[in-house]
Amino acid sequence: MSLAPGRGRGELIGRAPLYAQVRDRIVAAIEAGEWDAGESLPSEFELADRFGVSQGTVRKGMDALVAEGVLRRRQGLGTFVAEAEDDWGAAVAGGTGRAIESSVELLACARANAGEEAAALGLRRGAALITVKRLVRVLGEPFAVIESAVSAERFEGLDARRIRHANSNLRVVWWREFGLRVLSAPPTFRAIRAEREDARLLGVEVDASLLEVTRVAHAMTGDPVEWSLLRCRTDAYAYQV
Repeated sequence: MSLAPGRGRGELIGRAPLYAQVRDRIVAAIEAGEWDAGESLPSEFELADRFGVSQGTVRKGMDALVAEGVLRRRQGLGTFVAEAEDDWGAAVAGGTGRAIESSVELLACARANAGEEAAALGLRRGAALITVKRLVRVLGEPFAVIESAVSAERFEGLDARRIRHANSNLRVVWWREFGLRVLSAPPTFRAIRAEREDARLLGVEVDASLLEVTRVAHAMTGDPVEWSLLRCRTDAYAYQV
């Protein structure tokens, strides 16, 4: 039987490919707090000995986590746990693809009941949610409104103070406060017209053209944990995932 993370050597047993089991064990150790953001992992040799597999298998498992953005490699230094970066996207200058400086501010954090987002989160309709509303500014000007929803049961204790302490970066909150690393599924896009509240927040006319981006973020185990809806202006900058 495999040992719990951090308790020494434990050979992998299961039907999944060995590299996938290595990946899952490393994730479990990170989520258990064995290695924090910015800390280096043991060498491939040490991890191979710990899991009872070859260094090549360890490398393949770590490659998967590098591709997912959980780990970062630094030439000559080793492999480190990546910081939890907010992945709302970026505003880019048209024609250049260059990301423009942006900031995110919290507008509201409140309790609600699940509606359209229930299915995406694997919850029943009417389940208790915590909703978070944020405003993205680009060079000081309003660019996008982001509404996120998570299970109130899973994220018990989430409040505005915790979000502001993380500079309104929800990925940092999920990681530091709840021990979750999350990955976003591919987004869906839709052209919409600005309703009154969005028009007020974004400084545009009612019925102005906006881009709507819907995303669902999953825990490393595959469970859906965050539903988000971003609505942004399209008149000055392009949106980039």
